[in-house]
Amino acid sequence: MKNLTCLLLILLTVPVKFFAQAPKPYTITYIINKTIDKGEYVDDRRIDKKDKISTNNLIYILNTKKDSISFYNFNDAPISEKKVPNLCTLTKNQNALLLNYKNESYSTKLNIAFNDNEKTILIGDKDIFYFNDSYYKYIRKSIGDNLNIPDLIDFLEDFLTGYNLDDLKYISSYEKYKHKDFKIVKGYMESYRTQASDYLDKWNVKFSYNEAGVTKYILKESAEGDQEIEKKLVSAQKGVFKYTKHTNVESRLITDREILIDPDKKTYEEKVTALQVGLGKESRYETKLISYKSFPSKEFILTSGSISKLKSSK
Repeated sequence: MKNLTCLLLILLTVPVKFFAQAPKPYTITYIINKTIDKGEYVDDRRIDKKDKISTNNLIYILNTKKDSISFYNFNDAPISEKKVPNLCTLTKNQNALLLNYKNESYSTKLNIAFNDNEKTILIGDKDIFYFNDSYYKYIRKSIGDNLNIPDLIDFLEDFLTGYNLDDLKYISSYEKYKHKDFKIVKGYMESYRTQASDYLDKWNVKFSYNEAGVTKYILKESAEGDQEIEKKLVSAQKGVFKYTKHTNVESRLITDREILIDPDKKTYEEKVTALQVGLGKESRYETKLISYKSFPSKEFILTSGSISKLKSSK
């Protein structure tokens, strides 16, 4: 009885704020981008006359471990139209990892396996990437042991579209830009044609770096000499990296990008020109950052009310 009385006295003397300030288990990253649609062109002649501007509200919610992410995307749409988030999880699956990403249109599942002897990561059944010692040690612990999704997105940055993970590019950790000794040595990938499912493309991926350790060139090229991805470093000044990136998807969609990345501010901006080869139609747009905020949260799945409050905050 005496012990119980002492415990009650202690509880009564502890300030109420002590209990109210319990740590919040999630982090919200709230990004507002402005997209400027520059219109469509045929033979370099513009079809429409006016630029169209839209606002993209991107809300990423990460748990403390960063192995789970919920994602909301509002492109000038009323909140009531999108209450269910896209969900991404990274879990251990026997001797490998399983990345599961599901949105309202499709789901992606990727098996990820590490080979410590070869310093490689196998993505799916055939795609394999080779690393130098320092980068492999980092991601072996960060991704392999700690299940850190932003570091996985950072590593796969230039190949996210092929894995249907493009939604997550803005949540990258950008760690490989901050460590000049982090290098992907080479890669090998395979993919079947979307319009000829029995035709298998085999790709060699080459990486090269400048004297400062910055990635200066990436080439994804088939055995027949077809180039799907070519990325070049234009400049690296004051910690901001400017790249050009050319992609050719089965000679149906040819895209040219001018990309600006600031790893410290975690910002990604781009100017895009996309040519639909069969239609002879070209579209142009650019995406610019308006706001980037990060703060703690109690919620992993947001209510309409909390989303409205978030969008109205300054």
